[in-house]
Amino acid sequence: MKQLSEYNINFASLKQGIHLFEYEIDNTFFQLFECDEFTSADFNVKLTFEKQSTMLLLNFKIKGTIEVPCDRCLDEVKLKIKGEENLIVKFGDEDYDDTDDLVVLSENEHQINIAKYIYEYIQINVPQKRAHKKKECNQEMIAKLKKIEVKENKIENIDPRWSKLTQLKTEN
Repeated sequence: MKQLSEYNINFASLKQGIHLFEYEIDNTFFQLFECDEFTSADFNVKLTFEKQSTMLLLNFKIKGTIEVPCDRCLDEVKLKIKGEENLIVKFGDEDYDDTDDLVVLSENEHQINIAKYIYEYIQINVPQKRAHKKKECNQEMIAKLKKIEVKENKIENIDPRWSKLTQLKTEN
């Protein structure tokens, strides 16, 4: 993909030591991966790239925001995302699939494209529950959803020890 070529790092031309890279990520980046789950996205990725004689050490610091539909009221919610991930790149001919934070490149390689790692690391740090704080949700929509909510058949003779658990379920 030509659009992802700006994420190529030609490590063969770099001296041994630490090198810093910075990337601004927005919706166009996610569209290249056919990901349209975010209404808007704005990330800053700082990459500390350490070249050693036998391996590369990459440290990704991700900070940004996404806008997604709220799981509770369906209005847009802006979520702050922050994370730090590490990647080790070694050189050799054997494939190594036992861990996600280690990549083995051929001895002949002279560059690495980090776009897929940025994408994966952002996705890993997005929370599963995407909702406003309860008081910030659209109360009109919550009321409409409660009207059409399917009511469970209530059993009259509930053991009092279990009734507290039922209250927890309805509170969330």
